[in-house]
Amino acid sequence: MDKEVNLITALRILLKWKKQIIGLVILSGIIAAFFSVFVMDEWFYSWSTFYPTNQALNDRSAIFNNDASTTVDYFGSKQDVNRLLTIANSTPVIDFVIDSFKLAAHYDVSKTKKYWKTIVRKKFEKKYEAIKTDRDAVQISLYDTDPKIAAAIVNTSVHKVDELNKLSVNDMKQKTYVAIGEQLLKLQKDANAYIDTLANLGEKYKIKVSSGADGTVIVDGSDYKAVQLYKSILSRQTNTAKQLNILSNIREQLQVSLQNSETSLYVLETAFVADRREKPVRSLVVLITVLITAFVSVIGVLLIEQIRDIKDQL
Repeated sequence: MDKEVNLITALRILLKWKKQIIGLVILSGIIAAFFSVFVMDEWFYSWSTFYPTNQALNDRSAIFNNDASTTVDYFGSKQDVNRLLTIANSTPVIDFVIDSFKLAAHYDVSKTKKYWKTIVRKKFEKKYEAIKTDRDAVQISLYDTDPKIAAAIVNTSVHKVDELNKLSVNDMKQKTYVAIGEQLLKLQKDANAYIDTLANLGEKYKIKVSSGADGTVIVDGSDYKAVQLYKSILSRQTNTAKQLNILSNIREQLQVSLQNSETSLYVLETAFVADRREKPVRSLVVLITVLITAFVSVIGVLLIEQIRDIKDQL
């Protein structure tokens, strides 16, 4: 019964204050509409989606692969995606964009301020995002008040990620290339030494080398120990020649890969200049403002009447 009386009382209070409540709601809607149109910044959204490519595709081992059982993926692995994400969110990419597009001036941050770089970076990072999508692609996106700048920054970021990604992979290949080169010099030196030793032994002990019907190497000579020594050194020389051939092929493949200037990314969506704002949604701003004002007004008038009743009782 009390609840019914309280509900009726509340309705009476609301009807009593209805003009004021309606007036406040209308006024708040007008102010919100004015604020959203003339005060709030318009934000445009641009994004680019891409996958890492398999950078081993341009190696000779992949190009001239005749093994049907070996499949080569066009796209990179999950580790490649994670590497791209790390690069996209790294300081070199962000600082490069901040400097290239003079974002301090764009964000109205004076360079005379202390820690202005940190301020600009924080402003940028609030609007910039590099994430992995649910389809394991990488997406770089940005909000900006200028749609052209938003698209240009995203595309520049993608280009920089590609550059640093190739650099990181090629750096490892370059180190391997140098290490193999050093190993080749050592093996070639050993091979030359074996050839000289075999030549001296052959001349000194009149050792002759021929091939058998089954392709085996036959070593003939009058001195048994010299023949056995010759066979041992010949075996080492043969193994060294095989290693030289294998490492030379690998080094040649690395050289081809290092000279490749192709992109390391497959760009699925290139950032474009947005033709409409993403936010604010003015109708939503007005609606939320009106609802909040109506709620606060209702609570407010109920409290006012309650306070008046308490004062009358006192």
